[in-house]
Amino acid sequence: MLILGIDLEGMSEDLVGNGVNLNLDRVTEIGAVLWDTRIDAPIQIFSELTKERDMLPLSEEVIELTGIDEQLLVDHGLKGDEIRDALEKLSLLMKRADFLMAHNGEKYDKPMLGAMYKRFGLVMPEKTWIDTQEDIEYPRKISHKSMAALEHAHGFINPFPHRAVTDVLSMLKIASHYDYKRMARLASSPKVKIVANLRAPNWKDKGQVEKFNKVKNKVSRARFRWDASSKEWYKIVHRLHIDEGVLTFDFDWSIS
Repeated sequence: MLILGIDLEGMSEDLVGNGVNLNLDRVTEIGAVLWDTRIDAPIQIFSELTKERDMLPLSEEVIELTGIDEQLLVDHGLKGDEIRDALEKLSLLMKRADFLMAHNGEKYDKPMLGAMYKRFGLVMPEKTWIDTQEDIEYPRKISHKSMAALEHAHGFINPFPHRAVTDVLSMLKIASHYDYKRMARLASSPKVKIVANLRAPNWKDKGQVEKFNKVKNKVSRARFRWDASSKEWYKIVHRLHIDEGVLTFDFDWSIS
């Protein structure tokens, strides 16, 4: 199996507060590694800095985090048609791969890269993306899934964190500890929302309150999240896990 790992660095308007803004957020670096799962090693590496004309000024926080500053992009960043040419080369790698892979790719790398292709009049090849935050069945003891936490949990340190191609290599090294075919099945499975059937008690009834809190603690330990707007505890899961019957929660739940 061939997997193309992808990572982007970029400048965002307010990624933490509001998520991706495809109208304003821009990519500053693209890293991609074509990985042969038979030998667990890279067979082709793609790495480019990019400087689009309408990108936001780099913040001090981003410069400190990535080491990419304005001068680096002026000196070495691709511009204009050079970016378009690079994206076409990246497309060739995508087409060779059986699957694409990114860490938190569904929320960041995939939409950001798709928007970049669109800005340059190109269509990004359609492939199934494996998300290493969602599509790897990590041991339960691994509760934190940031790249730094996962690197530590798997016994190594990335010497160049927050640079695109080295982050890709770290991601693929982590993925190499697991079953690629299983990842692919999970990535191909639709996601569904399940809701804990947890009804509020009569708060004046001590017995009901105690029973409610016991169930609530179980729901919380199962890593369900509270949605204040809908007033429900929910979790997004792979449909495959429901079909396989592996969701064994000690409380009632339903598919939303």
